[in-house]
Amino acid sequence: MCSSNTLSSVKISMPDYVRYLEGAKMHDAFYSVLARNATDTKIESLDIDDIKLSQRQSASRDLAQFICKMPHLRELHLGGAYRNISPSLHDEFYSTLSSLASSAKHTTCLPTCFRTCHAPLCTSIIEYLDIRYIDLSQRLSALSDLAQLISSSAKIEILHLSENLSERPSASRDFAQFICKMNHLKNLTLYGQYHDDFYSTASSMASTSKIEILHLSENLSERPSASRDLAQFICKMNHLKNLTLYGQYHDDFYSTASSMASTSKIETLNVFGHLSERSSASRDLAQFICKMNHLKNLKLCSQYHDDFYSTASSMASASKIEILHLRENLSERPSASRDFAQFICKMNHLKNLTLYYGRYHDDFYSTASSMASTTKIEILHHNENLRKRPSASRDLAQFICKMNHLKNLKLCGQYHGDFYSTALSMASTIKDDCNTSSNVTDLTVTDYTLEEWQDCGSMFDNVKRFTIQVWDTITCDVIQRIHLPAATELTIQTRERVNQLASLHDDPTSLPNALHKVSSQLVKVTFRDLNIGNSEVRDIIQAFRSSDEKLLKILRYDIFSLFNTPFGHDERLSVDI
Repeated sequence: MCSSNTLSSVKISMPDYVRYLEGAKMHDAFYSVLARNATDTKIESLDIDDIKLSQRQSASRDLAQFICKMPHLRELHLGGAYRNISPSLHDEFYSTLSSLASSAKHTTCLPTCFRTCHAPLCTSIIEYLDIRYIDLSQRLSALSDLAQLISSSAKIEILHLSENLSERPSASRDFAQFICKMNHLKNLTLYGQYHDDFYSTASSMASTSKIEILHLSENLSERPSASRDLAQFICKMNHLKNLTLYGQYHDDFYSTASSMASTSKIETLNVFGHLSERSSASRDLAQFICKMNHLKNLKLCSQYHDDFYSTASSMASASKIEILHLRENLSERPSASRDFAQFICKMNHLKNLTLYYGRYHDDFYSTASSMASTTKIEILHHNENLRKRPSASRDLAQFICKMNHLKNLKLCGQYHGDFYSTALSMASTIKDDCNTSSNVTDLTVTDYTLEEWQDCGSMFDNVKRFTIQVWDTITCDVIQRIHLPAATELTIQTRERVNQLASLHDDPTSLPNALHKVSSQLVKVTFRDLNIGNSEVRDIIQAFRSSDEKLLKILRYDIFSLFNTPFGHDERLSVDI
């Protein structure tokens, strides 16, 4: 681990970090060797999940020295990130951490100083400290020493805390002061429970905070005072750019946030919650979103009352939002669907729209189609099953055709035949009003979408870059279902958020003809994150080299193979055919 002579026969070679010391049962000599050789390590991130050292004073002391003496250590995780487990450590661990940290307080780094054989001072520069599931409530000395370590850590930038302070007003006030006074704290995640005094103190000191990223998850639905103070805290922070709300909040949170929205510096907002039965909160949230002068990226993964959509529609022109991601089921709500369509079409700055795993009433598509020419959308990601909905499919095709600024289209859904017939009809009979063939340059489809693909006429005649995302396997018959006469680049890759790598089903020798049917202008073919190895890549290369001689005179293929190895995606192959 330390590349030392002592451990030469048990050397573990990892380039930048060691992620786990989990369930370890080692002799005390192991920890003393670690402490002696810590300065030689290149470890940047250390997770200690489940080590039992509560009765081992010497080993605990050496482990603390190991942590503090590592010159490259930036991240320290004590306790399981996803499981309710934690290390069991002797008080000597915490006292050693504290003493080494305090000995370096006179320097500018966290905690940092020079090496010496006589004083094992702290050389680590910990920027990310994550402590979970460690109960020191009955160990005052250890708790004090841990606090000393944290307070000496002048350059901590990322802090995660999950603690129940709901019945501890003094501790809540002190913690609020702590996070607001930390000059380098930029990323704060709070998954605990806190007394109302935490929120009032945080609100009063918000302007001093340097926090840029904040994640909150607490149920304040029955706590109006805490909800108001939290809204004030959020809006008063001068440096807050990215906010994620996972919790539940009283209506006063939303009304306060709405009234103070113009003072907010938030640029990215992620909202998770349930407001489907709360009209007032839904209206105030819509106002908050539309009034924020700096908000550019909005992700909504909740359920909202119809008043949210009507309010958002009425205030859309005031919005500065450029990226919108919505996931809600509006399939039985025609009014909300119409208002949402108006909202996205009226926004002057919206460029990127993702409708992923949402469901919408037919009125959404008809309204969007009628207003499509007013949109500024450049990137559209659609994923809904419209296979049995001819009207919605027709309107979606018209919506796509009429958008004057659309350049990048991702179709991950399944569509009724009327989608394709409408596209074909519009492209061939009203070209003057349908400029899609001259606008969309990037097209992405899934293999499921492609399996039912039909002729769209000239709808996608100007696509230059084409991507197929595959769930499991894909055949050449499916690949060649689409014709894109101007496409010069083709990528076939495993679909996003899929754990298992996809693969090509057919003999590689059939690929050149299939790809030629997609486009005769291809100059670059990319296989990314696919389950193909060197032998298959060689067969693919040979197939291209053996293809029609006339074809090769006008084409040049670069074949890139990026695939999993035991060491990650580190193999790249470029070949001129």
